[in-house]
Amino acid sequence: MIAAGRADVAVVGGGPAGAVTALLLARAGRDVVLYEQSHDDALRLGETLPPSVNPLLCKLGLWERFGALQSTTSYQTTASAWGAAEPSDRSFILCPYGHGWHVDRARFDAMLVDAAEQAGARVLRAARVGKISRADAGLRVEAAEPASAATVVDATGRTARVARALGANRVQLDRLVCAARVFAIGSEPPGDTFIEAAPDGWWYASPLPDQRRIIALFTDAHEVLRSRLATVGGWTDALARTEHVGDLACGVPCGKIRVTTSASHELEPAVGDDWIAVGDAAFAVDPLSSGGVDFALRSASAAADVLLGGDRSAYQKQITDEANEYRRLRAEIYGWEHRFANAAFWSARRLSADQHFASRAATSRAVGIDGAAPSRSTEQDAAALA
Repeated sequence: MIAAGRADVAVVGGGPAGAVTALLLARAGRDVVLYEQSHDDALRLGETLPPSVNPLLCKLGLWERFGALQSTTSYQTTASAWGAAEPSDRSFILCPYGHGWHVDRARFDAMLVDAAEQAGARVLRAARVGKISRADAGLRVEAAEPASAATVVDATGRTARVARALGANRVQLDRLVCAARVFAIGSEPPGDTFIEAAPDGWWYASPLPDQRRIIALFTDAHEVLRSRLATVGGWTDALARTEHVGDLACGVPCGKIRVTTSASHELEPAVGDDWIAVGDAAFAVDPLSSGGVDFALRSASAAADVLLGGDRSAYQKQITDEANEYRRLRAEIYGWEHRFANAAFWSARRLSADQHFASRAATSRAVGIDGAAPSRSTEQDAAALA
């Protein structure tokens, strides 16, 4: 147990990346404090896990804990109307890692935080972190229960607010925003994940545990405002224009429409002398890839290795290499859809990803911004629209 107010490492953010980093450091005997701001019962997006998480969970010694969640199996990557009006399927059945999962992300994240706590990390739940500053003794984390630590792990997600406060730059690729709603079906939802491309973005429908289904539209922030997608009327009107996903919106709506940022970015750099970024804070991907949790677990393992004496430059190279490959793959996948070539959402994504990132980085260095538009961030867009 760590001494009050002092830790070897302070982890800010209790999502998968932060929780697993804290878990591995605590297992290695480090004094760790984990600040988890979110409430476990809040809806969290990113509920579809690919088969590649299975060996990662096994390696982390979390497979039995994960099994206790009783998540819903997923045997296909997607059924999708992408590049053509007629849906097509792609199955997990030949994947060497088995099938994927539909999980309740609040339960999944809570499971990881509990594992970190049982390994010896001090977990502060519903803990809002304020300023983080450098002091003679290391880094000072201002919170209801403040702490001083030699190193801080930024697991704050797409905001990357710890690393940015300490001098890092967020190079943003797009301004993607998600407008999502959950429906209670009353029975286990038939089918699996479904994706449908639309003129102003793409729709996503997926089963959730407890006889629910999530339906979400991913589009650019300005479109959320223009079409009033944060309102029931605007969102429902947009849903009615779909060819397939609208048929899946059965049952009783649960709660309001959730608007959150889903923007892609790369943090430059992803690691400093006294801090390291993990998960979405280091490198955030388009939800279309379903790779966010997979990367969160892998980056957490790599970051823990760094903090236990590993090579920081190797970690930076890993993030850079993954970002380069992601930009290539993202451009390729969005390039498969030609039906809406003249729509702003799709034409913007036909730009060269490398050129776009290079120009963003140059602008950021020139005017001192974080890779988003100078006036506001995508997180501010999402907050204003919610």
